[in-house]
Amino acid sequence: MYKASIRAFLRHSVDKLNKGDYSLLLKMASPDFELAFPGENSWATMFRPQQRGREFHATHRGIDEGVAFADRFVSEGIQFEIEDILVNGPPWNTRIAMRVRDFAPDANGQDVYNNRAVLFLELRWGRLIRWEDYEDSERVAAWDRHRARSDMLEAIDSRCV
Repeated sequence: MYKASIRAFLRHSVDKLNKGDYSLLLKMASPDFELAFPGENSWATMFRPQQRGREFHATHRGIDEGVAFADRFVSEGIQFEIEDILVNGPPWNTRIAMRVRDFAPDANGQDVYNNRAVLFLELRWGRLIRWEDYEDSERVAAWDRHRARSDMLEAIDSRCV
């Protein structure tokens, strides 16, 4: 029953996230939760430089940095499509793996970004303590470059008007 409740809560939370409301996910975060977003891209380096190595490297720490990440996620129009949710462990040591498709459609519904990811979450008594993203970080970096070019072209267009 516990695992089914967690899966239902996450599906509901992701549905709200896709509509621009990340409040449920952040309400479950402990004040000192950590997020790890891999790769050399603007998401991974929002607050500190990327570190390479075997050890866990938190790219975001605490609620304020989590809110900044979530605000950007929503403003970029990224959507999650859940493929599977695996839940293991008791309430004091719950581990969750969510396999998702993540994408950002343009105004015409065409993907300007798409990827596949596994999100690994660790909970203690229902509080999120750690979130790790595993996805193709090269696609993320390519999207950064695409967005930078688009921003530059918009700036040039606005000066020419």
